[in-house]
Amino acid sequence: MKIPNSVKQLFDEVPVMAFSTADKSGVPNVVAIASQKVVNEDTIWVIDTFFKKTLQNLFENNKVAIAFWKGKEGYQIKGLARYHTQGNVFEKAKEWILKLKPHKIVKGVVEVKVTEVYSITPTYEEAGKRVA
Repeated sequence: MKIPNSVKQLFDEVPVMAFSTADKSGVPNVVAIASQKVVNEDTIWVIDTFFKKTLQNLFENNKVAIAFWKGKEGYQIKGLARYHTQGNVFEKAKEWILKLKPHKIVKGVVEVKVTEVYSITPTYEEAGKRVA
């Protein structure tokens, strides 16, 4: 699923986002994230420094969502997650974040393959509209 350029642009402007997971029974969990990157047209990295319940949920259920907004414009990105603690994705993501935040602790990297993108802009025309 290709992330539209307008969504990528807003993603890059928003410093803190909501990252949601659910356990195997569907019980939701939402945390704030501040180390995330659109890697390419269908992939996002989320750096794990503090995940507890989130990490447990990722191992039980790989469906995730990221919500972000600025002013009245916002989006929800849904995807399938894979958790990395070693290997190429982990090393590249760690290198990226440590250039920006040299003292960051990197326990792992969540690689999200985007499956859907929705508007959460609060208007009758946009709210809930699938944009990709």
